[in-house]
Amino acid sequence: MKSITAEKLRLDQEPVAILWSNIKPEGALQIKQHGFGCIMPFFAQVAMKGKTAVFDRESYGCPGARAGLGFGNGYYDAFGGAGVEFMASFFVKGAESSKNPEAYCAMVQHLPERERAKFLHGERLHKNTAKAKKFMTTDLPITDIAEKFVIFTPLSKVKPGERPVVVVFVAGPLQITGLVTLVGAVCEGTDPVRVPPMAACQQIGAFVYEEAKKEHPRAVLGYTDLSARESVGKTIPAHMFTFAVPFSLFLEMEEEAKDGVFDGPIWKGLVGEQ
Repeated sequence: MKSITAEKLRLDQEPVAILWSNIKPEGALQIKQHGFGCIMPFFAQVAMKGKTAVFDRESYGCPGARAGLGFGNGYYDAFGGAGVEFMASFFVKGAESSKNPEAYCAMVQHLPERERAKFLHGERLHKNTAKAKKFMTTDLPITDIAEKFVIFTPLSKVKPGERPVVVVFVAGPLQITGLVTLVGAVCEGTDPVRVPPMAACQQIGAFVYEEAKKEHPRAVLGYTDLSARESVGKTIPAHMFTFAVPFSLFLEMEEEAKDGVFDGPIWKGLVGEQ
């Protein structure tokens, strides 16, 4: 599967397709079973190097990614039952925000050493634990897919008959501007792009899954996650963001891109086309 939008954007890398499937792709990258870590470095290998990655209910990296990928809500039983209380403290100021700092610190010692400082001091994504709990239990859209696997793969590797759930562009500022303009041309209303300030995996998964259920779905701008950027490092250049769309919206964009904003004199001037 090719993308007219990506071609006219002049992307150096092709978009990433996210699929739900009961068939595991051969040779795909995968987190080891019950391993802990960020899944965005795997996404980066797909987006920037053309690899394929696969995830299932035994290999999803972390509680947030379990929700991001669509395997239900991973926060209630996170880290062997430490659950929402532990995660709420982590999302604020870590041990300082915990009702039981001693128990919190003891739990942190069971995590990989590379993660401990972050957990001790917190990600500071919410102003207090009440807000963090509301995010985990109410605000975060939850999908629990019937299929066994979630697959990240370059769009060109999508086989005939397969239908992605999400298409993710990885792009710089000018290309993001073009994508926002293109989506604005086909979407109803004046708010065609959602920017949830949450985990990068949820910005390409959970929130886009939610949009896909709507009559008029929106795009989701992502990779605004500081922790994910730290985990990914330089594999994805620092100036880039993700721009994820439900497949139905992608098809509308493709139709408009045949003779739309990228064929006008302003865009051509900006990209240096004579």
